[in-house]
Amino acid sequence: MQSDTLFKTWAEIDLEAIRYNIGQIRKLIGDRVKILVSVKADAYGHGVVAVSRTALAAGAEWLGVSHVKEALELRAFFPKVPILILSSGMRGHSRHIIRNNLTPMVCSVEIARDLARTALEFGTRTDIHIMLDTGMGRIGVWHENCLPFLEEVSRIQGIRIEGLASHFAAADDPDNSFTLHQLQCFLKVVEDARKQGIDIPIKHIANSGALLGMKESRLDMVRPGIMLYGVYPAPHYRKIIELKPALSLKTRIAYLKTVGPGRTISYGRTYTVKSKTRVATLPIGYGDGFSRAHSGRGEVLIRGKRAPIIGIVTMDQIMVDVGKIDGVSVEDEAVLIGEQGGDRITAEEVAGRIGTISYEVLSQLGKRVSRVYL
Repeated sequence: MQSDTLFKTWAEIDLEAIRYNIGQIRKLIGDRVKILVSVKADAYGHGVVAVSRTALAAGAEWLGVSHVKEALELRAFFPKVPILILSSGMRGHSRHIIRNNLTPMVCSVEIARDLARTALEFGTRTDIHIMLDTGMGRIGVWHENCLPFLEEVSRIQGIRIEGLASHFAAADDPDNSFTLHQLQCFLKVVEDARKQGIDIPIKHIANSGALLGMKESRLDMVRPGIMLYGVYPAPHYRKIIELKPALSLKTRIAYLKTVGPGRTISYGRTYTVKSKTRVATLPIGYGDGFSRAHSGRGEVLIRGKRAPIIGIVTMDQIMVDVGKIDGVSVEDEAVLIGEQGGDRITAEEVAGRIGTISYEVLSQLGKRVSRVYL
């Protein structure tokens, strides 16, 4: 598959890997549990429409996005699919939500009443999911205070509580004591609500880490994110499930020259060439989402061999030392994430070099990087 001929940096997205990963999740959780795929941030940089279409065809039932704008963009392509907005809504969003049959995450009575008023104006009723906070400390009603909140919201005409959700703070930690505590807090709210006659059809709390590591957290629906894209939330999950990475990041050598000892490379002159070598310039930089933190660390694959990144990463270009690789020429393919010649650079490896996580490495890839679907 050829990249965009106008800009020689691209991400190859293996949609069959997405399909395979959904199949692996389904085998693990069985047929009773629904799958909501997290496709926020342009499907973690993979391309939201293509990934969503593939995941739904493979058996996912719900799509999860961050905010109303993302939801509206998806609704244009998927008019009937349930779309859950995972972040807290704000006043002014209600008309968009009701008109487009989106499902909001609610954690304030004010927003619940605003949605209800708008739904009644449209002559309809809207389903909502309520977020309770069991220890993430982000959005949601604290679990200790959630039962009165549920009781109040359940009495508001024009809305129905379809779902109850929470989010784990440390599900990928091998020590699952806090994750278990969060689950217990969540289930207590579910049981207390049931005793008060509030029966909520869809309970969901399991992200990728919990889905893999804590079977009892799967409940009515799971919310796989990073694992959908073939990346493990932590290394110890590799023994539980086989996943296929979906994204490869590639470019081509734009310029090649011989550099003698004593010369310096890139801004700030942070790298000095020690002995005569060849330096290749690649058309990718922090303007494309390849972080400046990679400066002077990490490698790319060229002709199946590892070439170190040297000097500061610039907005549009990086330099790599190819002096120890035979036969290198302009237009040769360079792999920043992916496989070449039997070697592989994973998103996890790339993230580890710069002290971040694979989620950030993938989702920050910019629009200048063409997506090529296999």
